[in-house]
This record gives sequence, C-alpha cells and structure tokens, in this order.
Amino acid sequence: MTTTQTKTEFLTEAMIEQVNDRFKVDAIESGNTITPLLKYEVAKKYIKVYRLDVVNGEIRDGRSVFMFIDKETGGCYKPASWRAPAKGIRFYIESLAENPELVDQYGSFLYRR
Repeated sequence: MTTTQTKTEFLTEAMIEQVNDRFKVDAIESGNTITPLLKYEVAKKYIKVYRLDVVNGEIRDGRSVFMFIDKETGGCYKPASWRAPAKGIRFYIESLAENPELVDQYGSFLYRR
C-alpha cells in the first residue's frame, strides 16, 4: 500500500490481482484463447473497474465497465452505464477481497437475486 493509496484502493487492487490470476489459470486449464483482464481507474467519487479481453497475449481494443466501487464506503455497484452505477450496494470490497472466488468473469455476482 502506497502512502497516497486509500484502503478501498488497496483492497480493490488486491482483489483484482487475485481474480486476474484465477481467470488466467482457468483459461489455460480450459484451453481458451481469450482471457478476461480486470483493471481500474480512480475517479472523483468511484473506482471504476473495467474489463479487457486478452487474445493470445494481446489486449483487444475496447473495454467495458465491470463494476463501480464507492471510494468512501467500499460499496460495490453493478454498472448502469459507462459513467454511472446502478442503485443499491451489491457487495462491499472487503468481502470480495476476502472471497475473490465470488467474482466471476461476467459480473453476474452483482445482480440481485
């Protein structure tokens, strides 16, 4: 954790690192040539986690929003659009960092049941 990094950013980075490793292992074991890759960028109110596709080691053009994380509370939201989250907290980043196996490559864990 760097001195300018908040707890939420640190947990987001830790969760993304674990999930990306698992996605890569799953792709290799199943023989898939397309591997999802999660990255994030910090905005004013939210941390935007987005997904890229890696095909045979090369990152494809285009990305899609995977989820939004509130910088203050650590609440995770499903995206409603590229710029805004849907209403209602779906998870907290602490629980996703502790249990990264909950995160799937499609974002279906963010839908209400």
